[in-house]
Amino acid sequence: MKPQATRGYTLIELLMGIFIVAFTTAVYLPVAKEFGALAGAGAGLVTLLICVRLVIQFYRWTSRKDEERLKELREKYQTVYRVIALPADAGNLRKAAGAEIKIGDYGWEAGPLRKDGLIYLQGLTPGWHVVWHAGFRPDQIEKAGVKSCSQYDHWHPYWAKIPPPPPCPFPILARTTRHMGLPHHSHHYFENVHIQKQQQI
Repeated sequence: MKPQATRGYTLIELLMGIFIVAFTTAVYLPVAKEFGALAGAGAGLVTLLICVRLVIQFYRWTSRKDEERLKELREKYQTVYRVIALPADAGNLRKAAGAEIKIGDYGWEAGPLRKDGLIYLQGLTPGWHVVWHAGFRPDQIEKAGVKSCSQYDHWHPYWAKIPPPPPCPFPILARTTRHMGLPHHSHHYFENVHIQKQQQI
């Protein structure tokens, strides 16, 4: 069953929208008052185009920074593990509402949620969505192998229309669960959770 494709907006997107509307309005009102509505509309349109251009340039810059960070994570975290004991500290764990870690889940080595010396893993669905992100002691996991690819290869902006990647070769145990979206270099999960029904493998 295909997951529901709903999503939320990030704070940055909200601020960008506010910036465009506020700056355009701030130019339109005094010009319209001084020279009339037509002149105000023209000034507002020019301002709007400039603001949109600035936003596009901002997204291009952040896209380059994102790719640099994703490349760093791909090169640094290259191992897949299997969970043999559950982490006890909730401070080392992020998971979708109602989701859980199970013994036997595969976990993909990932960037840490905090600096505590633990090995951080992401539990992924076959579609590469993050179900949980947690820190483990070495005795709580066992090495399953080296990544043939990275989960960070499959993050993309929500608006990018790209073909779906091949299924994750080491997903969590098959179950109906929720996820938090694709792995992002910030390890903050902005998207609304979705229900994901896995096929038995």
